[in-house]
Order: sequence, then C-alpha cells, then structure tokens
Amino acid sequence: MTGCLFKKKVVLAAYLMIGLLIVQTYSSQMYAAESPAKATQSKLMLLESILKKSKRPKEVYASGNENAITIMDEAHKHYDAAKAWLDKGEYRQSDMEIQKSLQKISTSFRMVVDKEDETEVALEQYDLLHKRVTSFNDLYSQLPSAKAKGLMDVNEVNKLINEAESLYQQKQPKQALAPLAKAADMLEKALSDARKNETVVYALDFATPEDEYQYELERNVSYIELTDIVLSSNSPEIKKKLPLIKMLIKKNDKLVNDAKNSFQSGDVTQAIELLEKGNKTLVQALRIGGLTL
Repeated sequence: MTGCLFKKKVVLAAYLMIGLLIVQTYSSQMYAAESPAKATQSKLMLLESILKKSKRPKEVYASGNENAITIMDEAHKHYDAAKAWLDKGEYRQSDMEIQKSLQKISTSFRMVVDKEDETEVALEQYDLLHKRVTSFNDLYSQLPSAKAKGLMDVNEVNKLINEAESLYQQKQPKQALAPLAKAADMLEKALSDARKNETVVYALDFATPEDEYQYELERNVSYIELTDIVLSSNSPEIKKKLPLIKMLIKKNDKLVNDAKNSFQSGDVTQAIELLEKGNKTLVQALRIGGLTL
C-alpha cells in the first residue's frame, strides 16, 4: 500500500510542478531565451505526453468514476483548445488552456486516489493554486492603475484570497480550494482582457537585480524537483541515461554554489549569469530524461 501511495504522490507532484512551471513561464515569457511560440509549443508537447502516454489518464477511464471521467474529457477539450489558439498565434490564450487542462487532469486523478490521501492532495493543490494566484496578482499589480481600472473587482478578489487563507489556517485545505480557484479565474480573466487591450507588459521588468537573482534561483529549485521526479521513475531507459543526467545535475550544483558565493560577495550580475547557466544545464538533463521543456 505504501508503495502505491508513493507512486501516486510522485506522479501528482509531477503534474503540480509542471503547472507551476507554466505559471512561471506565463509571467515572464519574454524574459526567457525562448520565443513565446516555442515556449508554448514545448508546454503543449508536455501536456500531450501526459494525456496520451501517461498511464494515469487510462487509470481514470478504467476506474468507472463517471465524474472523474467527465473531468478528464474536459482536460482533453482544453488541450484541443490550446492547440487551436497556438495555431492562431494566441500564445497567452493557449497557455491558459494548457493550465486549465492540467488542473482538470489533477482533479480527475484526485477523484480516484485513496481517501486517506485526500488531505495531502488538497494541501498540494492549495500550494499550487496559491502560487498561481500570487503570480497573477504580481502581473496585475504591474498594470498602470488607469489601464487596470474596471478589469476586475479587486476587493472581491482580496476577499476570496483572505477566505481561502483563513480556511487553510483552520486546517481545511480542501474547502479553501473553491474561493482560491475563483480568485485565480478572476485574475486570469482580467489579465486576458488586458491582453486584448494591449495593456499587458510582455517582458517582466525586475525592480532590482536582487529580484532577478531570486527569480532565477526559484526556477532552479523547480527544475531540481522535476529531475527528482524523473530519476524516481526507475525505468530501464532512465537507468541507461542516469550517469549523464547525474553529471549535469552535479554541474548545476556547482554553478548554483558559485552563484550564491558571488551574490554574497556583492556581484549580483555574475550570480544571475551563473544561475542562468545552471538552469540551462538542468533543462538539458530533463530533456535527456524525456521531458520537453
């Protein structure tokens, strides 16, 4: 039983982390080296791999749980919509559909996991959703006040976030998901409307070099967690590639250590450059491991 729960947690962690990476890319697409088209296409390929090659959606369809199956069907529809938006060159809209598809996959999977695991799953879902709301809130706060006027009810959004955080503090993470999801949807719609009005800033301008350093460091942590998931699969294919993947992870560890030393000595520019190299190294390791990023 323990082994089964471990596998479920590993796969769910993969879904959650992928969702987090998408939010991070959403908020700073143009800062990254990849073009919006390439970044969105990479995320869409990863989503396609989850829907069509992972065994988890098959388990949902085999579960007999009609509600879970319906939600998984909706995940496929969001995937199709994401492809359609990408074909039209609407990368932000495509990203939103990808995010929704991932959420549907996670929700349908949660509906067929063991009941004893529900609280832990809700905690993980809350953590992902809260980070998503924070990212969208940060983007919204960058809009000029005159242009942001009327896009959404800020007081209502804050009320929903406060309600969710209060429920979470009362150890009710499952109940906290509904108001937090509503806040996320309101923020997402406001940003989408701003995008249509050409008011969204395409490049995320960091207030200070220290903020940029922190952003790169957080990206590195996200990639490290993804490599842990890849290595935990123990597939024959991964075992063959293990020495190379571990070599790249070790190289990243040194780059991150050097970056932290540079940062502490006051050379923030050098620290950022080292972290960027580390992130590229981890992306290489993940691609070797079978992920398309």
